[in-house]
Amino acid sequence: MKWIMTWQTVMLFVAICVSTLVWDTSAIWSTVLGGLCYLIPTLLVLLTLKAVKHFPARSLATLITVEVSKVLMVFLMMLLVYICYSAVNWFAFLIGLILVSQAGLFTLRKRLLL
Repeated sequence: MKWIMTWQTVMLFVAICVSTLVWDTSAIWSTVLGGLCYLIPTLLVLLTLKAVKHFPARSLATLITVEVSKVLMVFLMMLLVYICYSAVNWFAFLIGLILVSQAGLFTLRKRLLL
C-alpha cells in the first residue's frame, strides 16, 4: 500500500516539474490541485483500510464502501476546484489528475521493466 502513495507522490512531482517548464504559475497550481484531488482520497482510503485491518469479516464491505466514497470524494474535490478557483487551467489540472491516478501502474514493478 505504501508503494501506491509513493508512486502517486512521485508522479505529482513529475507533473509539477513538467508544468513548471511548459506553463505559467496558474497552471502549476492547477496541476497541484489536480494531483491532490486524487492523492488525498487515496490517503484517506489507505488509512481507513489500515484501521479496519483487524476486522477481517468486514473487509469486503469496507473495501467496496471506501472505493465508492473515494470516487465521490474525487468528484467533490473537482467540483470544489471548479467553484473556488476560477483561474484553473483545465489541461494542466487533468494532467496532474491523470498522472497521479495512473501511478498505480508503477506498483506492478515485477511485471514492468523499470
